[in-house]
Amino acid sequence: MRLRISPAGYVLLVGDLVAFWLFIYYGKLLHRLPANFLGILETLMPFLIGWLIAAFVFRSYGRKTYGNGWRLLLSTVLTWTLAAPIGLILRSIWLGAPMTWIFSQVTYLITLAFLLGWRVPYAIIYSMRGRFRRMETRPIK
Repeated sequence: MRLRISPAGYVLLVGDLVAFWLFIYYGKLLHRLPANFLGILETLMPFLIGWLIAAFVFRSYGRKTYGNGWRLLLSTVLTWTLAAPIGLILRSIWLGAPMTWIFSQVTYLITLAFLLGWRVPYAIIYSMRGRFRRMETRPIK
C-alpha cells in the first residue's frame, strides 16, 4: 500500500503539528511546567506517533479527505479517536505513570477542538478554491 500526499496534504500535516504544539504549549503554561523545546517534544512524541499511525490507517492526508468539509470533519474525529488512546498509552509507558480518566477526556476533547479549529476552515477554503478554479475553466456560452 503506497501513501501519496499532495502539497495540500503536507500543508494539512504542518497545520496539525502546529495544533498539537499549541495544545501542549498552553497545557504546560496552564500547569506551570517548563514550556521549552525538549519539554514540549517529550510530551508531543507519544501523541504524534499515535496520530501518524491513525492517519495512515484512515488515510487522513489523502486528497479525498480534505476536499470536502464533512469528510474532513469525520476523518479528523476518527483519526483522533484512534490516535488519542495510542498516545495516552505511550505517554503512560514513557512516564511510568498511570492514565487518569479526567486527563484522558480533557486531552481528547481539547486537542480535537484545536485540530478542528483549523482543519474545518482549511477544508472550506480548499473546497472554495477548487470551485473558483472550476468556474474559471468553464467555457462561456
